[in-house]
Amino acid sequence: MGTAHRIYKNTAYLGIAESVSKILQFVVMLYAARLLTQQNFGKLSFALSLSFIAVILADLGINTLLIREVSRNKRLVSKYFINAFSIKVVLSIIAFFIIIAVLNIFGYPPATRQIVYIIWIFTILSTFTELFYSIFRAFEKMEYDSFLKIVRMVILAISGIYVLFEGMGVVIFSYTFVFTEAIIVLIALFITLKKFVRLKFEIDPSFIKSLLRKALPFGLAFIFGSVYFFIGSVMLSVIKGEAEVAVFSAAYNIALALLFIPTVYINAIYPVLSRYYKQSKSGLRLLYEKSFKYLYMIGLPISLGMFILADRIIMRLYGEIYSSSVIVLQIISLYLFIKFVNFLLGIMLSSIDKQDKRMLGQGLTAGFNVLMNLALIPFIGLIGAALSTLVTEVFLFILYYVFVSRSMYYYNFLKTLPKPIIAVIVMGLFIKFAGLGLVLTIVISAAIYLIMLLLLRVLDKKDYEILGKIIKNE
Repeated sequence: MGTAHRIYKNTAYLGIAESVSKILQFVVMLYAARLLTQQNFGKLSFALSLSFIAVILADLGINTLLIREVSRNKRLVSKYFINAFSIKVVLSIIAFFIIIAVLNIFGYPPATRQIVYIIWIFTILSTFTELFYSIFRAFEKMEYDSFLKIVRMVILAISGIYVLFEGMGVVIFSYTFVFTEAIIVLIALFITLKKFVRLKFEIDPSFIKSLLRKALPFGLAFIFGSVYFFIGSVMLSVIKGEAEVAVFSAAYNIALALLFIPTVYINAIYPVLSRYYKQSKSGLRLLYEKSFKYLYMIGLPISLGMFILADRIIMRLYGEIYSSSVIVLQIISLYLFIKFVNFLLGIMLSSIDKQDKRMLGQGLTAGFNVLMNLALIPFIGLIGAALSTLVTEVFLFILYYVFVSRSMYYYNFLKTLPKPIIAVIVMGLFIKFAGLGLVLTIVISAAIYLIMLLLLRVLDKKDYEILGKIIKNE
């Protein structure tokens, strides 16, 4: 199977899985926002944000390192797996004590702590699930990854929505996350041992030390990335309270649901980029250029469309009680197309063994984001958190682009900008003046944007060659 077709196949698997799982995840959180009180939804959102920051410490970049290293040398998969598993157990315990310390320092009440502890169990289980996913991705067998993601969200959607409609409350609802992830961990473990890993308890202290040293730049990068990704909700909770967290999270969850698009694509090309770095520099550059172009083209209409339709989207999904989320969604929508490209730039640095540059970029960005939140949240609350998110993403793009250009290849992306901008302006004018229903507006505007791309000949000869190879299985 050719590389182009393999990327297409894995992107298709992950695309279906991410689409289904993100839709179901969004539906679950939508009903949580509607059926829980704003305070309880705020507690849940805070618990998820804090846990997702802390759980990165329990991973410390091990999962990403495994994809890169095992994709290059699959014979060492068993050794990598058992030693990585051992590291995660120890790091999970350390991260739990950090969460306890944070809750004590800021004096959170028992009700909030209980939810945080429950969600923490879920996130710890999920980091072990991600370990198994790393093995699947290293072997470019994304169908297993995709299957488990769909099963996970089907179970969570059924159990979670049932609990919400029965009025069992936020605590029982939190337990559905744990119940679901425990099932997925067991299934993933079974597939891993059956298909990929011959389990040998070869715990090697020197190998563990080497793993930690190599993974540390990845881990610190992800810790910093999680800080600027989720710290807005945590700081809103500390400074303004849980009600504002709920309003902010209602809008932010819509944006997060759409990030499955770059996630799917990046997960599919990461093993290929890692191989190309060792085997084909011309292939690496071509895949980088085309990926930049595609992600920008896809992200741009999503950003503008969401900005114009923000009020209608919030009213349709959440109702009048969350009307304050409209301005938040408009601000956050402007960062989406930049986020799409930043996914690519970050993974490029990891693929070319420049994870130290990625770590530096994420660290500077995390510090910048915290300072922005400290400056803005006390005065303009959730709007300040949204503005911090937008400005921080621009800051990260500048850093990443400079690092990739200096470390690997300078790609003049400016030549790719004008035609998609013209296409998206035409699409935006239609959305503004069409006066149609929300769903019909989205469908027709997407079609208009696609037609404009074709008329403007945004796709060049090489793009069509790639598509042809995919179709012909070359």
